[in-house]
Amino acid sequence: MEKFFWKMSYVGYADAWEQRRLGEKTKLITKGTTPKDKSGNGSINFVKVENIINGKILPVSRVNSDEHENYLKRSKLEENDILFSIAGTLGRTATVDKSILPANTNQALAIIRGYDFDTNFLITSLSGKVVKDFIRRNPTVGAQPNLSLEQVGNLVIHRPKIEEQIKIGAFFSALDHLITLHQRKPR
Repeated sequence: MEKFFWKMSYVGYADAWEQRRLGEKTKLITKGTTPKDKSGNGSINFVKVENIINGKILPVSRVNSDEHENYLKRSKLEENDILFSIAGTLGRTATVDKSILPANTNQALAIIRGYDFDTNFLITSLSGKVVKDFIRRNPTVGAQPNLSLEQVGNLVIHRPKIEEQIKIGAFFSALDHLITLHQRKPR
């Protein structure tokens, strides 16, 4: 994939890509909290790692609105937030679409908000080899693999100019869509 990025970057573009830590180019990297009420009842979508399938969010749990507005207020999701799994299955990503809002999440997902990247490009980058290698080399030791928010903020993203990010992000988004359609075909 890195070779592909390199080739794409020189089709009409000659500028070098800069390397930036994710935390330098985002306004907020935080995580959710476990709700006090674990019944799963309520009117607010509650996203867990297992709800992220092939880059899409399929919420199945719920929390009540009082808990969402109070105890869980720091982890209220907003449109275009990127969710990045940091506990258990590391590195799953998805973008929050307004159709699932209002929504919240737990501590196994980092919330990346206010990023200075094209959304599709950042999702592609976070799903790429460089990040996967970092995750493999740097998990926090514990009962299950996990990454700290500091480690997420220190992820190095190779960043071309925005026009090139848009082109690359759109290409991989379309490719992901085609793969999803192909997987849905009856066999």
